[in-house]
Amino acid sequence: MSLGSNLVLAQSAGTALQAAPIAVDRHTMGPDSLLRYDWWFHGCGPGSIPARSSQPGPRRPRAREHEMSLEDVMPIVMQWATATEALAALGAELRAGQPGVEVPPEIVAALEAVSTTAGITDLAELAPPQQAMLLGIIRLYLHQAVELVDNPDRAPGWTYDDPAILDGFGRGSAMIPALIASAHPDLTQVTSFLDVGTGVGLLAVAAANVWPKATVVGIDPWEPALERARPNVAQAGLEDRITLRRQDLATLDDVDTYDCAWIPTFFLTEPVLEAGLAAVVRALRPGGWVVLGLNRQAQDPLAAALAALRWTRSGGGSLDGKVAIDLLVAAGCDEVHGVPPAGPAPIELILGQRPPS
Repeated sequence: MSLGSNLVLAQSAGTALQAAPIAVDRHTMGPDSLLRYDWWFHGCGPGSIPARSSQPGPRRPRAREHEMSLEDVMPIVMQWATATEALAALGAELRAGQPGVEVPPEIVAALEAVSTTAGITDLAELAPPQQAMLLGIIRLYLHQAVELVDNPDRAPGWTYDDPAILDGFGRGSAMIPALIASAHPDLTQVTSFLDVGTGVGLLAVAAANVWPKATVVGIDPWEPALERARPNVAQAGLEDRITLRRQDLATLDDVDTYDCAWIPTFFLTEPVLEAGLAAVVRALRPGGWVVLGLNRQAQDPLAAALAALRWTRSGGGSLDGKVAIDLLVAAGCDEVHGVPPAGPAPIELILGQRPPS
């Protein structure tokens, strides 16, 4: 079992079961149909309903043969509930395998039955950091989902202080420096790295490990994240190489400092990114590279709609690759190009170089 296959399953668990339409024959369902509730809870009702379009857009009247009813909605709800429980079960199995966690053997067997049924076997074969990354991502999705249900009226913006959400994004980002290092020959040896939106500092720690001679500066305006970043850097023994600053992109004033700057665009609106890119390019040394991280567009329309919701609530958005290229060119970069996606991370990289002279 590889990390790639596990990560894809973890990221798509909430949408994997939506593809097959559920059948509901309204003509055979009597008024007592909800009393026969067992099939609702197994997501296997009789009859057929068409899948709803998950493309984002304004609400508008839709032509249909009948008004929406509980019988229409409940089977889909139970399908998604099954996927949610499966994701939680996978997280619990990973948690059960951690040192010092004692889980009753009958629960362990039940958890393993769930993952085996889903085609996931031998989680113990994954390296401990990979297991921790998967568990962090699963906790992130589950905690973020609860926050969405509890606070749908919250204005867009990065206001999370839940450690599971902050740490989940951090653990998921730890694979980014290795992707950057393989993106261009100039980036195999980086001596000064800027991490925009450093969060809990785990990407900065990973960068220091990928480039052993590099110093790293991580900037972030969100103090709850930095409060978790400081002990992470200290625990890694990298306080002499990683500097954390409470700062946003708009106030960056470094000049001719970095070989490489990383910007996760999905946490930023396009106007904020456009305004900040000039400062980032000035902060690069001549010949240095800015790397934009874009959310890779999901092929499944429901997954794409959920990603758009996630980044909108986080105060950012899903930037188009062509727009990202145009922004880098407008900021004065040369050699602007995209990098073919590699690995399990749902990330696309766009590179631009500050002119060498």
